Amino acid sequence: MFSPEHLVSLKAVVEEGTLLAAADRLGLTASAISQQLTRLQQEAGQPVLVRRGRNVVPTDAAAVLVRMASQVEQLDESARAELELLTSKVSGPLRISSFPTAVVGLLAPVLPVLRELHPQLRPSVRELTPEASLAALRRGEVDLSVVHDWTDHHMTLPFGLTPLELGHDVVDLIAQHDHGLKVGRNGRVDLDDLGGLDWVDDSPGVFSDWLLSALHLRSLDYRIAAMADTFPSKIALVAAGAAVGLMPRLGRPDLPDTVVALPLRDPPTRRIMLVHRDSSERRPAVTSVVREIRRVWAAGSD
Repeated sequence: MFSPEHLVSLKAVVEEGTLLAAADRLGLTASAISQQLTRLQQEAGQPVLVRRGRNVVPTDAAAVLVRMASQVEQLDESARAELELLTSKVSGPLRISSFPTAVVGLLAPVLPVLRELHPQLRPSVRELTPEASLAALRRGEVDLSVVHDWTDHHMTLPFGLTPLELGHDVVDLIAQHDHGLKVGRNGRVDLDDLGGLDWVDDSPGVFSDWLLSALHLRSLDYRIAAMADTFPSKIALVAAGAAVGLMPRLGRPDLPDTVVALPLRDPPTRRIMLVHRDSSERRPAVTSVVREIRRVWAAGSD
């Protein structure tokens, strides 16, 4: 029989591209990974990796074994779910990844509740972008991910992942309190009226893609005057008069007196989702944490 450990190591090398990166991901040494692959190649009776220059390239045999490794990981998780169901206990480690504002607005409030309800559960949190979060989920590095996309631009989830939609997070315009922008009688600002402004943008990703697409679609003149990924940085830049920006409501801190949040006409909204692997659907730990996050979301929405 092929060693599951060897199969998982091969899968990590193929996905990461190098022995060193795979070793770092698995918490092993590059030498240990190399020895495992040598044994796996002997068991397969044909090469699984070939060297091209300084890189290693997977063979057709490696593609077959990587598919087997994915099935092994799914079986392992399904078995763990079945064992947890036998005890009906919410316990053990549960790794959660999330984008920053959901860490503030969802996970930070839910962790004390989980400690009280399930003292044997050991949750850990890892802050990642939605794209990196889904990749980590597929690789088995986390068990549950909080991600977002835009309601008019849904991301395509990788095969084997199950999404659970929480709801929509409304985005406002933030500007200096004496902004001088055109505001409608309903107190809302129209994106079409925001030409000729300086903006604070995110690093490339879901949020930045939407902002730039919206500006281009409306043929608006604009300048990206700053790039910042954290709310405090964006708020400080807006307060200083350097730019205006878009900011979702989830996890948003209180604004200083010098900055206002202006609702938009037909505002962009983020779709907030919880995502887990198909094979972990019946895990009591996963279902319990999902339930509590849903409660925090519902309370915040109210």
